[in-house]
Amino acid sequence: MKRIIVTLFALILAISASAQFKALMQKKANVIAPMQKNPNIDLPVVGELPANIYVSNKTMLTDPVSSVTRYDLQSNASNLRRIRLFPDGTIGTTATWSQQDASWTDRGTGYNYYDGSSFGPLPTSRIEDRRTGWPSYCFFGPNGEMTIAHQSSGPLVMCSRPVKGSGTWTTKLLPALPATIPVILWPRAVTNGPDHTCIHIIALTAPTANGGLIYNGMNGAIIYSRSLDGGTTFSDWIQLPGMTSSEYTSFTADIYSFAEPKGDTLAFTVGDCFQDQFLMKSTDNGTTWTKTIIYNSPYNHGGNSPNFFYCPDGTMSVALDNQGIAHVVFGLQQDSGSPTASYYRPYTQGIIYWNETMPELRQDLNPDSLFLSGSYVAWVKDTNVFHLPSGVSLGEYYFSLTSNPELVIDKNNRMFLIWSGETTLVDANNYTLRHIFSRDAWITPAENLCWHTDTLVDLTADWIQYHVADCMYPSASPTSDDSVYILFQKDKYGGNYVMGIGTQNSQTSPDDNFITLIKWGKPSWSLPIGMNESHVKPVFSVGQNIPNPVTGLTKVNVFMQNGGDLSLTVTSLTGQTMISIRKNNVLPGVSQFNIDGSTLPPGGYFYTVTQGGERVTKKMIVQ
Repeated sequence: MKRIIVTLFALILAISASAQFKALMQKKANVIAPMQKNPNIDLPVVGELPANIYVSNKTMLTDPVSSVTRYDLQSNASNLRRIRLFPDGTIGTTATWSQQDASWTDRGTGYNYYDGSSFGPLPTSRIEDRRTGWPSYCFFGPNGEMTIAHQSSGPLVMCSRPVKGSGTWTTKLLPALPATIPVILWPRAVTNGPDHTCIHIIALTAPTANGGLIYNGMNGAIIYSRSLDGGTTFSDWIQLPGMTSSEYTSFTADIYSFAEPKGDTLAFTVGDCFQDQFLMKSTDNGTTWTKTIIYNSPYNHGGNSPNFFYCPDGTMSVALDNQGIAHVVFGLQQDSGSPTASYYRPYTQGIIYWNETMPELRQDLNPDSLFLSGSYVAWVKDTNVFHLPSGVSLGEYYFSLTSNPELVIDKNNRMFLIWSGETTLVDANNYTLRHIFSRDAWITPAENLCWHTDTLVDLTADWIQYHVADCMYPSASPTSDDSVYILFQKDKYGGNYVMGIGTQNSQTSPDDNFITLIKWGKPSWSLPIGMNESHVKPVFSVGQNIPNPVTGLTKVNVFMQNGGDLSLTVTSLTGQTMISIRKNNVLPGVSQFNIDGSTLPPGGYFYTVTQGGERVTKKMIVQ
């Protein structure tokens, strides 16, 4: 039944309104495509699933609120990290905050601290000494915290203090680009290293529509900088290989997401409807980076698509597991047009999953194929969304019906997926409302997912609190205990006011937006048959080479719990040694071998990785 539903979801055409979306520091100029219902489709109705059994139903406003903002645009696309669970059970939270309904001159970071039992007073001012937005929230120092935010013009703003939850914030302006490129926007930051004193930042040079200039041939370039001394000094901003004008014409706001580091391993993913979805990964703390294509877009250098095609929707998340393997999710939608004037189908949906042991996704992103391969992992819970009563419209965010996914992977290699999904609930303006949904899975030794049932859990199912609540922009703490901690924005109107100014099908008047914390108790279930703790946390594991089949370079990731010498040997099917690579004194964690397949005749081969008394052999194909 689920396969049939997925197929029908992909085909449904059910809206006739058309509206121009005018970008206000947004990712793109989207237009809702006119549609007609397909008379040959008769969707089965799933109906609402039972209320979430893992989060207790509560009375009004018992889920704690960290701040209240009138500015309701927390991201143009992918979520920012706005919440951190500290080892002592306390929580720091942030949001883009303002108490104004226009101009938002008081806009900045609204911060609040949860001491284990309650939040402090709601913030009445920003933490910065100037107008900012889009704060990334990070651990900093032995017991401190830090935010990196942008200004409307000028360099990024760093605020930090040595003790979380108390004390005075210190403000620092980060190094800027040359005067010809004065504006850097929409940052993402993470910290690692001794006491979280290594800071890594990606951000976007301002496109011309946002007062910027062309930078190295790109109208919006993603740039990277790091500090290895707690923010005292930063490296120059650079474009990483594979992300330049040779590959892309431009990037747009918030179409990237940074993983929480694992040791010296860093990863972020980038993607949008008219661009590749790809992974950038470093295993040496940002010194060198490797690019892996997840979805290969035919429109990286522009062009026009008169027909609708499946593509990423620009919302995504990436997380590293205990073996340092990157796991990526993104929303699926259909677009047509061009990068500068794109159209999208509102009634398309799906969360797509990929990890580094998997091959590149098919370019057509066909939902049937994705489902059969295990990559189509979330969808709309209630198919009544596709049968809305006359006069009811979607509250638009200009993304998939299932968007803004978040991934959390805990110390036991359990993966928790959270996203915002459309419901049949309706606000006072007859716009539909979104809720926060979840699934969870074990990551098996072979880097496959073992899902805990096919149930999609509505974490905001409490009727009293959320039956007239639009829930969007979920941000999950990368750290967890027996629960996963999720911060999201809740108000009473479908759609977004700031994003929807001058458009149809969105919130028409500002209101209070409650930045709300929910605690998702991890569902209790046993390890899958054949798995045990040694499987979940292997001492030595070897990934499948990527890509496979091989035409040029291919890579093999290896995880070692204990350091030592490491070697790889490639042999023919008859046992002849073709390639031998040795690495001495390798540190614990993830290491990588690069094999040059162009030196091998076409055919099948074995590669064997050896460390101490451990040997793992896998097969690869050279074309």
